[in-house]
Amino acid sequence: MGIDFTEELHRAAEKSLLHIIQEGNWVQPDYNNRFKVPPEFVQEIWKLVDKEKLQQAMARRLEEELADRIVNHLASEIATDIKQILSVKERREALRNIAREHIDSIVRLGDGS
Repeated sequence: MGIDFTEELHRAAEKSLLHIIQEGNWVQPDYNNRFKVPPEFVQEIWKLVDKEKLQQAMARRLEEELADRIVNHLASEIATDIKQILSVKERREALRNIAREHIDSIVRLGDGS
């Protein structure tokens, strides 16, 4: 019975150590030794901030972020619509025929024919 307990204890210790390593808990920053900025200093800096410039900079960044997200969303929606349209073989073939006709007419114009 002593061997089984020792083996089980050994397995449990290994499992516990592996869990700690996998979770990354074996490396933790020491928050007690951080550099502390005095609150008065931060308040003085905050008084020097041009709040109007800050708002303008934030508005520009938000506009860019919103535009990017809207464009990405629209691109995703369009891609989904195109996939759905092209999922029907007959439609796919009809679009290919139209494309071939236009490509042929462009080639003829380029040849001077």
